[in-house]
Amino acid sequence: MSLDASSPPKGTSARPTKPPPTAFAVLGVLGFIAITIAAGYDWTYGIAFSITEIIENFTRTNPAYEGLLNIDWTRFESEVVRQGFAETFQMATIATMLGALFGLPLALFNSVTGAPNKTVYVLVKNFNSVVRAIPDLVYAVLFVAMIGRGVLPGVLALFFLSVAVIAKLTSDTVDGVDPGPIESARASGASHLQMVRTALLPQVLPNYVSFSLYTFEINLRGSAVLGFVGAGGIGEPLNNYYQRGQYDRMWGVVVGFFLVVFLVDRISIAMRKRLL
Repeated sequence: MSLDASSPPKGTSARPTKPPPTAFAVLGVLGFIAITIAAGYDWTYGIAFSITEIIENFTRTNPAYEGLLNIDWTRFESEVVRQGFAETFQMATIATMLGALFGLPLALFNSVTGAPNKTVYVLVKNFNSVVRAIPDLVYAVLFVAMIGRGVLPGVLALFFLSVAVIAKLTSDTVDGVDPGPIESARASGASHLQMVRTALLPQVLPNYVSFSLYTFEINLRGSAVLGFVGAGGIGEPLNNYYQRGQYDRMWGVVVGFFLVVFLVDRISIAMRKRLL
């Protein structure tokens, strides 16, 4: 009696068994759970996390909750709110454009393939690490302290955020490009700059543009927070309504901002899909 070639040998299973998790993986998961419980538990070094308290705070009657139920939609007719929305869009646009302009060379130099030499690679990599280490809100606080309140500190803060995001994401793409065209360009005697222009950039540009659009979404959201420290945008009137306890007006601005960001997000996602 002949055996089917597709059937497994006698004594073996049809599908290979999944190997058990390693001791390192098990200890890592257990350690993560232990740290989470220790950080959230109500003791000296915990934050006293309580789901019951959260539910009670969200369900009890308070001015903020009443403001949500009685949103003041007339705030969109306010000159201050309209100007805040305009500033937010302008800040995000300018910061993204400048960040994309400076982020591309920093991304290329942050890669062994794109950097002209080891010295440039090390310097740019350390510079990018320093830029990424500082949050945009801290940048805003520093620039407000140095320059003063207004839109300019917000643009500068979002500019550094844009450079950090675009340089990091694009440099990861540079490290993963197809080495074939690069080797062909070098074999033909092309200089480093010619290799970058003809073999590296064409592979990186679609992702670079996609990351720039994604950064614009981040900047649009981040600009609302920067206004709380005096860095312009819709965050300033939002903070004013919050400080005065005018929660009906505050929620009107929040809902309007959500709709704007949601629309921009949908458009950006559609454009990124076409690019990739």
